[in-house]
Amino acid sequence: MSQFEIVVGQIVGFFIMMMVGYGCVRLRFYGMKTLDGMCMLLTKVLIPVLVFSNAVAGTTRADIVRNWGIIALTAIMYALLAAVVAVAAWILRLHGSRSHLFQAGFMFGNAGFIGIPLVMALFPKDGAIFIVLMSLVDQALLWSYGVWLCEPVRDAGAERVAVPFSRRAVGFLRRFANPAFIGILIALAIITAGVRIPGVILTPLHTIGQMSTPLSLFYLGGLFALTKWWGIFGKYELYVGMVIKMLLFPIGFAALMTWFAGATGLPFTHEMIEMMALISGLPTMTTIAMFSGRSKNMPEYAVGMVLVSTLFSLISLTAISAVIF
Repeated sequence: MSQFEIVVGQIVGFFIMMMVGYGCVRLRFYGMKTLDGMCMLLTKVLIPVLVFSNAVAGTTRADIVRNWGIIALTAIMYALLAAVVAVAAWILRLHGSRSHLFQAGFMFGNAGFIGIPLVMALFPKDGAIFIVLMSLVDQALLWSYGVWLCEPVRDAGAERVAVPFSRRAVGFLRRFANPAFIGILIALAIITAGVRIPGVILTPLHTIGQMSTPLSLFYLGGLFALTKWWGIFGKYELYVGMVIKMLLFPIGFAALMTWFAGATGLPFTHEMIEMMALISGLPTMTTIAMFSGRSKNMPEYAVGMVLVSTLFSLISLTAISAVIF
C-alpha cells in the first residue's frame, strides 16, 4: 500500500467516526451534558490507559537504551516547534486565549488517530518502540504545557490578585498530577524494573485503551455539531499556521536533524528522523479541542482548527512524504 493510500485511509476513518458523533447529536440521542461526561472519561481514564498499555507491551530496558535517540529527537522537535509557533503568534499579533490556542493547535499533532497508525504502517520493525519512547515526552508536554495553553487567559484589564509563590508552585506541579502523566511514570518504572505485565491483565487494558479512538471522534463530532466552528475560515492565522507547521517545519526539521546527526554523531537514525519529521507535520490533535471544550475556552476555534487542518493534511502529509522519504 502506498503512503498516499495509508494517509487517505486514516483520514477517511477519522471522518466516518466523527460524523457518527455528529449525527448522534443532531438526532438528539445525547447533548452537551453527555459530551462533558465523554470528555472526563477520555481524559481521566481511556487515554491514560491507552498510553500505559502501549508503553508496557513488550518494551524492555534494552529497547530504551538502544533507541534513546528518539526521546532526544522528540524533545528537540517540541522545543523548536514551541519556539516557532510562539514567534508566529507574536508576528501575527495574536493575544490572549486566541494566541495560546493557536500555539497549542499547531504544536501538538494528532499522533493518536493519524500518526500512530501511519508510523506503524511505514516502520513495521521499529515503529512500536519509537511511538512508546516518543510518547514519554509528548504526553508529559501535552498534559502540562498543552493543558495550560488551553485554559482561558485572564483579561489584561482585569484586577489581579496576588498569589503567593508557594501556591503558584503547587498549582504548577499539580499539572503533572494527571492520570496520563502518572501512567507514563508508572510504565517507565515497570519497564526499568524489568517487570512483565501478564497478558491476562494487559489484554483488557488494551481493549479499554482502544475505546479512546472512536469515543474521542464521537466527542469531536458532537462538539462539531454544537459549536459554530465555521468562523475559523475567517482567521488569517489558520492559513499561516498550516503552511508553517504542516509543510515548512517538517521538511526543515528533517534536513536540520540529518545535518545535526552527521555533525555530532548522535544516534539519530534515518528512520527516526523520518518518523519525527512526519509527526511534526500532523494536523491539530483532537485532545486540544477536548481541553478547550472542557474549559469553555473558545471551543469552536479549537474544533475548527482540528477539522480544517485535518482536511489540509491530506495534501500536506503526501507532500512532505514525497520529500523526506
